[in-house]
Amino acid sequence: MQERSTGLPARWRLSTNENEFGPAPSAVEAMAAAAQDAHRYPDCAHHSLRRSLARLHGVSEEAILVATGIDGLLAQVCRSLLHPDSPVVTTAGTYPTFAHFAEAAGAVVHTVDYHQDRADAEALATAARRHRAALVYLAEPDNPLGSALGADEVLRLADRLPESTVLVVDGAYAEYAATRPLDARDVMGRPLLWLRTFSKAHGLAGLRVGYCLYDRATTAGLDRGLEHYAVGRLAETAARADDRDGALDRGRPHALPGGTGGAGLPAPAVRDELRDLPDPGRPPPHRRGDERHATAGDVHPAGADPRAAGPGTPHGRAAGPTRRGARPVARPSLNVPPPRPCTRGCGM
Repeated sequence: MQERSTGLPARWRLSTNENEFGPAPSAVEAMAAAAQDAHRYPDCAHHSLRRSLARLHGVSEEAILVATGIDGLLAQVCRSLLHPDSPVVTTAGTYPTFAHFAEAAGAVVHTVDYHQDRADAEALATAARRHRAALVYLAEPDNPLGSALGADEVLRLADRLPESTVLVVDGAYAEYAATRPLDARDVMGRPLLWLRTFSKAHGLAGLRVGYCLYDRATTAGLDRGLEHYAVGRLAETAARADDRDGALDRGRPHALPGGTGGAGLPAPAVRDELRDLPDPGRPPPHRRGDERHATAGDVHPAGADPRAAGPGTPHGRAAGPTRRGARPVARPSLNVPPPRPCTRGCGM
């Protein structure tokens, strides 16, 4: 969008938070093998992918809804659960696409402020009760700030909401949280939607694969008007291969606890490995004999690697483990003010 408006090529696309490590090799191989079947429609209800995700999370297939990334899920949530003049609550300054789709559905959007650079759970609950909100939106971890409440506080928020209110938890960056994220057991029995995506840690942003974990008994009608064939055959094949590769939670033990170096920063041993990662924006350093001659900027302090963008950093996430044979997974560095996110739903 900026390239079209300015005519200038972009070296880094900071607003989209793309994982510059790219997809897992298994996903690339699966897509290549499946390309010959691109003339075939996918399963209109994505049963194979939903079964894989259900096994991963220990839930029934009925608890999984598949759509085109977080944005596709947010659009479906607002189309199916909102009506003209429905009140909704979100945080001012958080990821704006929820409000974009809510307003398109005719809803009235009420906002609360951050508190100490975090979503204010108490203010969200108070506003939900005051306005009798149909939905409350929470990005967890937050985009753009990168801060997270943690599963316990999110569940306390869910339990303080009115019975008719559904809590929408945007888990696009759940893999990068230093605090314990939600899991499927937290969702069951609550009017809570946990949105997940293959765009960030999985490096499949260009394929648009997302899914929602939810309890149909407590949130009826979410699949009303759901788009058929939403996720293409190659995208679904890549997601299933990536899921089998174990990428969903790979590397999380390497994150440091909050307050000891920043949420999501890699452990010191991993940082040492990152010092040998080249910057794709410049030629790789050359070698003379056994001596490595690096150009300025090849070493990034504290493991910060501009190859992977994430919430809360100008170049992005600190990178994850880079052992040979393992796919590196990027992790966010949260101690640098973030760029403004795209206001038209980019990046999830």
